Amino acid sequence: MIIDFRSVFNTKQFHLFYFLFFLSLFSFNTKAIGQTAPVALRNVTGIIRDSLNKPVAGAEVRLISAKDTLKAITNTYGFYGFPKVKSADFLLSIKALGHHSFNRKYFNNDTKTVINIPSIRLGIQEEQLETVTIKRLKGPTIKGDTTEFWAKDYIVRDYARLEDLLKRMEGVRIDPDGSLFYNNQIVAKALFNGTEYFSGSVKEAIKELPADIIERIQIIDMDESGFNAKKTKTENSTKVLNIVTKPDKSAGKTYDFTTEQGSQSRSRFMGKLKSIDQTNQFSAKLNYQQEPLGIRYTPIPGSISEQNFEIRNNYNSPDFSNGQLKKLNTGLGKSLKIKKLKLFTELNYAQTLDKHSRQTIGETYYEQGTLRKKTMQESDSKNHNLNSFTTFNFLGEKQTLMGNLRIDADKNESTQLGQNLQSGIINNLEDTNSKTNLKNLKYSLYSQYTRNFTKKLALSSNLMSSYNNSNSNVNSRTAIYKDTLNTVTADSILHQLQNLKTTNFSSALNNSLNWNYNKQLKFITRLGFTSNLNLNENKSFVKENETVNFNSTLSFFQNDAAYSVPVSFQTEYSLKNGITFSPIFGLTSKWLDGEVGLSKTSISRYDLLPETSFKIKYTSKIGNIEATIRQFFTQPTLISLNPIPNYRTPYNINIGNPDLKNSENLSYSFIFSNFFKKIQFNAYINYSYLTTKNGIGVITDSEIDPEKNTFTTTNTYSNIDGKKLNLLNFNFTKIFSKLNLQFNGTFKQSDNPYFLNSELALRKSLSQLWETNFIFNPKEWMEINGGLSYSSDTDHNTASTAKTYNQLFNATTTLKLFLGETWNINLYFQQNLNKTSNVANKMSPTILNMNIEKRIFKQKNGIISLVVMDLARQNYLLNYNSFDNGYQQTFTNKNSNYFILQFSWRPEFWGKSKFDKGNGRNGNGSFK
Repeated sequence: MIIDFRSVFNTKQFHLFYFLFFLSLFSFNTKAIGQTAPVALRNVTGIIRDSLNKPVAGAEVRLISAKDTLKAITNTYGFYGFPKVKSADFLLSIKALGHHSFNRKYFNNDTKTVINIPSIRLGIQEEQLETVTIKRLKGPTIKGDTTEFWAKDYIVRDYARLEDLLKRMEGVRIDPDGSLFYNNQIVAKALFNGTEYFSGSVKEAIKELPADIIERIQIIDMDESGFNAKKTKTENSTKVLNIVTKPDKSAGKTYDFTTEQGSQSRSRFMGKLKSIDQTNQFSAKLNYQQEPLGIRYTPIPGSISEQNFEIRNNYNSPDFSNGQLKKLNTGLGKSLKIKKLKLFTELNYAQTLDKHSRQTIGETYYEQGTLRKKTMQESDSKNHNLNSFTTFNFLGEKQTLMGNLRIDADKNESTQLGQNLQSGIINNLEDTNSKTNLKNLKYSLYSQYTRNFTKKLALSSNLMSSYNNSNSNVNSRTAIYKDTLNTVTADSILHQLQNLKTTNFSSALNNSLNWNYNKQLKFITRLGFTSNLNLNENKSFVKENETVNFNSTLSFFQNDAAYSVPVSFQTEYSLKNGITFSPIFGLTSKWLDGEVGLSKTSISRYDLLPETSFKIKYTSKIGNIEATIRQFFTQPTLISLNPIPNYRTPYNINIGNPDLKNSENLSYSFIFSNFFKKIQFNAYINYSYLTTKNGIGVITDSEIDPEKNTFTTTNTYSNIDGKKLNLLNFNFTKIFSKLNLQFNGTFKQSDNPYFLNSELALRKSLSQLWETNFIFNPKEWMEINGGLSYSSDTDHNTASTAKTYNQLFNATTTLKLFLGETWNINLYFQQNLNKTSNVANKMSPTILNMNIEKRIFKQKNGIISLVVMDLARQNYLLNYNSFDNGYQQTFTNKNSNYFILQFSWRPEFWGKSKFDKGNGRNGNGSFK
């Protein structure tokens, strides 16, 4: 049979078929094209089953992404669903009673309006799940200027604080004083779900907040003010901690009642209340403490000292050798909201009684030779401080205003007694005593205003202002004895009465206009104005034979004003391969005008100071690399320009040089950072170099009066070349299943030229700190922390035939034993090896601190603790401090053995925020 195709093509049926065929092709093509565009919202559904393939009812399912934090409960059939999900990439976290927890990151097609998750079976190994799931690697995730850590990636024990959690995170370091560092850069401010945590104290936040309420930790690189996001990739930044809590624990109240009593007249009581729910915040505290001073710091073991910033022994200065501190402080804080303006004000009062002594030995080099000193100083002071601290922010659609204001009022009464035994180029004994009454009033204001004119054009204005006024009366007496063994009759006496007034008022307005030409090219123009006004007046009287006379030689007057107008232009260009480079050129017009001396001699100066810098930044899989070169000039201060003699003491005179040149500074820096997820390794390296031409050097002339047996130094100023500084610091962190390892290092080398009379001298200084720390969890009931540390300060001075140094090596171990749910034993061991100048034998103190504690009450929120410090009674070393033409060592308190009996009750209540309306959360934890 032969078919005639021509007849078929001519039929009406074929024409209809032809029309429907191409219509279907067109509609299919249109549908395909439409499906290639991402959709804004999607529905996510799925089913939860157990290992026997039966549905799991009542399971809690959380969907977490950068745009959503949603929660659902499975029904009788194990079904769950999330409507209107904003992101196709999300994390599913599932918890069900009697089953293993489930956490998986899903990466889905963002063009689908409905996403059906393959059936999830609880209670089986993760590799048995469907291949659509992708395992999330632990460790930080970098999203632009934010580094994010998930709390569930890090194991901490029950009742742990946020500090314990942070210590386990890559690149994070916490110093003994509570300062938080990320990649060796300090974290300056704390946020709580995107809102400032009370006054923003990082030290308080990491001590006070419990670890079990934390969902995520964010370390954010914000602009230098710490208030707003960075506008360019290469600008300087401030690191801010944002604490994102779990949605059902985003509001809470914490109470803390702690008391302790111990040997050496130790006692403390603290009561504290804090309530926080987003911007609704309230705080109240009352704290009294009494403790000895000058004891070399070692950590107080136990949960009480670890959970509260106030309990930390942070008032012990390494420059004290003995003493006693009594301090009472109280405070109230309250937030306030007026329409879009949010305020938090904290009012504090403190009274401090400080009685301490200081014993030192040291050497100072002069042209005539070496002057050796042994000093004993005693101080007894009483200080009252009243201060208020207010943070404010206003968030509009196109404009924001943020800032803070602090006001302080101080009143201080102090008495100082001292003996200075000098030998070498002069042999005498100086006996000094003085009484000082001081009143001080000051404030500091910082505010930042931003206005977005368009999506590409924005203005930022920073206003800074500060005022400091101080008035004091000093009654001092200095007696000098030639015969150090006969102190009956002094060879010379100076009885001086001083009326000191100092006032400083400074303000600055800095504006920057940011124009984003496109995604790759940005322009920034900066213009500012700064003023600094100073008044320094010293009226000195000398008392002789009960007669008081004004002494013009020992009196001083200075009234000066400095104004500057900086302007700079910056361009930033980003290439598609991850390279960003940014040149900056700036000029600062600076005026200096003042009157000095009782004759009010006029000094004026104008300089045009250029500044240039070039920064390049490269971001790739191998890490972030940043290199900067900068040249800038600095103007001498009025003190160094002032030719009128200024008697800082009767035996120490300053004379400036009006012919000083501006200093020229050149710096280089290199930064590398990266977290290698596959091997769980974090690396940070920072190297910088600074050299100064025409630096400001001090020419020290010394004169011995053989009749009075006194030694007088006169300091004049001159330009000097050759000042150099090399600085290297790094942090490496490696995470294992049960072990955290961290290695930190700081290397600082400097050349410091100076003058001895007209002769050029040089101090080469080398400072090193190398330390490794670890956290090891071999058993559920045991934790071992520890580390090795080596620190060294060495000075080679051309004015001395021998080098001066202080070298300290120590090994520390902390053993924590968790016996059941309520008993803990903490043992701290430290072995030191110290070698220092002026000490013939090495010092090798062994320190053992221990703590036994028990948790009480039904909620286990009470603790009774016994602490014993320095069982071996050996915690005693010398503190070393060097300067251009010498060094000084301070003795610490030998009475370092003591015990403390502590009790703490800390009830906490955390729950859902009243701002949670069920609309999900923003990326910073705030509710929509």
